[in-house]
Amino acid sequence: MEFFAVTTTSVYLVSDQRGDQGFPIIEKIAQMQPSSVAVGQRFKNGRLVGIGRYGIVLYDEDHPNSNGQPRQCADEVNLAFWGGHTSSVIALFLRKEEAMECSSCEALQNCDKRWQSQTEETLKALDGNGVFVLSRLESISF
Repeated sequence: MEFFAVTTTSVYLVSDQRGDQGFPIIEKIAQMQPSSVAVGQRFKNGRLVGIGRYGIVLYDEDHPNSNGQPRQCADEVNLAFWGGHTSSVIALFLRKEEAMECSSCEALQNCDKRWQSQTEETLKALDGNGVFVLSRLESISF
């Protein structure tokens, strides 16, 4: 499963497939604003992808699951267990073309209502995937 995240600075490919180093893929594929992450760079060090209005985060839980408890969200673990994060989310897309079109628009806002239906479609498609964990504290809402 893959999707595309448009953030306040960039566009990212996000996938539950694992790259060469064994981490889910979060790769910057385009940039609209200056950023410390270069185009083509992938995040490292994490087994889970946290998704919230604050951004997309590659992370590990700071303690193991027990007795089938839900996975911890990235915003519930110490930042020391984060392996990279994006800026705030504008919208999420299942199709790259739509993400690129969004990234070229004017006056983008966090959780931009212009792409609410695409973001909700993407979140629905992610439901039940063990790699993607939706934030409970800073969820994407419009």
